[in-house]
Amino acid sequence: MSDAVLLERRGSLAILMLNLPHKRNALAAELYLQLAEHLQALQDDPQCRAVILSGSPNFCAGGELDGLDVNPQNMRANMRQGHRVIRAVVTGRLPIIAAVQGAAFGAGLSLASACDFVVAEGNSQFGAVYGKVGVMPDWGVLWTLPQRVGMARCKRMVMFSQVLDGSQAHAIGLVDELAEPGKALEKAIEMASKLAAAAPGPLAATKALIARAQNLDTLLDWEADSQAVLIASEDFAEGRDAFFAKRKAVFKGR
Repeated sequence: MSDAVLLERRGSLAILMLNLPHKRNALAAELYLQLAEHLQALQDDPQCRAVILSGSPNFCAGGELDGLDVNPQNMRANMRQGHRVIRAVVTGRLPIIAAVQGAAFGAGLSLASACDFVVAEGNSQFGAVYGKVGVMPDWGVLWTLPQRVGMARCKRMVMFSQVLDGSQAHAIGLVDELAEPGKALEKAIEMASKLAAAAPGPLAATKALIARAQNLDTLLDWEADSQAVLIASEDFAEGRDAFFAKRKAVFKGR
């Protein structure tokens, strides 16, 4: 298996770099499985105090559509494997910062939204484009995004499949800090260093209480069941074909 995720340690900081550039860091199984393993190992490492999640030249272009297993049972199982990443990011003890450049589309938007803080370059792009390929928002974004931008704006983003640049995302609270071109990772390291110097116990307790204030597990279970049905639909097949053909999808509701 290739190194779909690269790990770099800088003292008490860990940088996880998504490393499938030929796929624009789409969430292929090899990537999200390796990411889940890295995140769990870092959570268990007492020497690690903060994590940065990034990707170059794109953060993450979303789920991998090519060759996707549309069998509902298999899709449900695959979704639950991916949910290991979201649970580790949201409920783990470590503060996690997303350093976004290029595209953060679909599940890539979900992954960034799950992080405690998001640093992005002004020309980056955040795309809530799930509906354009005939699927629902997933990877916990209906739990994480409303906490960042509010429910009304979340509905607008996902139902209209909006694409925002980094500056627009910053204006609505999706992005916490803007960085100059090529400087997102540098800015994230600066922030992570401050978090790594803080007392780890209070940070871990704060994250735990925030995660437990709403029921993430219930949403993720429902999401896996619903997405598995949608992936097997004719509309998803049309959306996927249209995506690769670079044409507008024509959905028929079946």
